[in-house]
Amino acid sequence: MLEVQARGYGAILGAGWRTALAYRGALMLTALTTALSLAVQLSVWNAVYAQDPLAGSSISAVRSGIQGYDATTMTTYLLAGNLLAVLLSNQIDDTLSGDIYRGDHVVGLLRPISFLGSHAAVSLPYLAVRLTLVVLPLLGFALAFVPLTTPTAAGFAWFAVSAVLATTLGILLNLLVGLAGFITTSTWGLRYLKGTVVAFCSGQLVPLELMPAAVRAVLEWLPFAAMVNTPVRLLLGRLDGLAALHAVGVQLLWVGLGLLICVIAWRGALKRGEVGGG
Repeated sequence: MLEVQARGYGAILGAGWRTALAYRGALMLTALTTALSLAVQLSVWNAVYAQDPLAGSSISAVRSGIQGYDATTMTTYLLAGNLLAVLLSNQIDDTLSGDIYRGDHVVGLLRPISFLGSHAAVSLPYLAVRLTLVVLPLLGFALAFVPLTTPTAAGFAWFAVSAVLATTLGILLNLLVGLAGFITTSTWGLRYLKGTVVAFCSGQLVPLELMPAAVRAVLEWLPFAAMVNTPVRLLLGRLDGLAALHAVGVQLLWVGLGLLICVIAWRGALKRGEVGGG
């Protein structure tokens, strides 16, 4: 049985890889929109720092910056956050809901591999292609032309672990959104809303440390913060020691809860799902 499942997942990964590479125009558009969005954000923050009396007044003042973010650190934060956000978009919410609308999930139940697991597996080639053809080229360009903060070895190690957990959360969230296909005739609006909520609540647009204390206290315990804010703060060394361990522990907690919620939602959906035909 394990051998059959392994072959099944291998075939899914191969098909997902070919599909991801088939839409190279979409990848180029993703790279372009990410670069433009990042350029706009950096322009806004450069204007903020240009008007800030702390910026450029002295070395100690520049280091303190806004809540400890000087211009270079903010640039690094926004770059890492936006590139990480590229990996959170993996299309499985769209493909999963499409399978549900067509009734293909019934066929999926007859296969020797998990229906949700097969969709999660398809996301992995998408992640690899986006990492290779979008994230790394943009990162290389930024390293060549943009002043950035150099992370420590410990910060990079924490980031690597945290980024894996963040992308796992992205997969689980998209699976849950895709399952909404059982209760709505279109998930387009929900997917659009999800993107907006994640962008704001994850700290992709503005570091959560710059938000009001009450808002920040709530957002830091939500799963969205674990997708961007946590890994980027670890990269910058703004979380270390016990604080870093706690942050990764919160991510692990949300991954476990996300798995549980997806399983419960899938089982509940099967009880109410209907398929037309004869």
